Amino acid sequence: NKWVQEKKTKKHSEEFLTRGLWSKSRHPNYFGEVTLWTGIAALAGGVLVSNVGQMGIGLAGGPLGTAAALAMAGVSPAFVSLLLFKVSGIPMSEGKYDKRYGDRKDYQEWKKNTPMFFPKF
Repeated sequence: NKWVQEKKTKKHSEEFLTRGLWSKSRHPNYFGEVTLWTGIAALAGGVLVSNVGQMGIGLAGGPLGTAAALAMAGVSPAFVSLLLFKVSGIPMSEGKYDKRYGDRKDYQEWKKNTPMFFPKF
């Protein structure tokens, strides 16, 4: 395939990724992770707000049960986002690459022109 041929000719020998998804976002993998968990939460929330869903998890229904069910569904994407934005994901990755490539002009340019999380299309 084309990518393998380009890799053999050292076209893909860059030390940090600046093409493909990494030209749209500095952390497209983390964006995908949060999007995945948000999608799962949205689907689960749709089930949990139904009477059957609320009875299945032991809630009585009504507005309070609906709010509790939605809160339960939202915990996972909120927690993943917190970890990726503040604890282990983006801060560690940015720090590692800033230390390794921070003095390079091409890295600084890529970092300045590429959104950190939400892709630009």
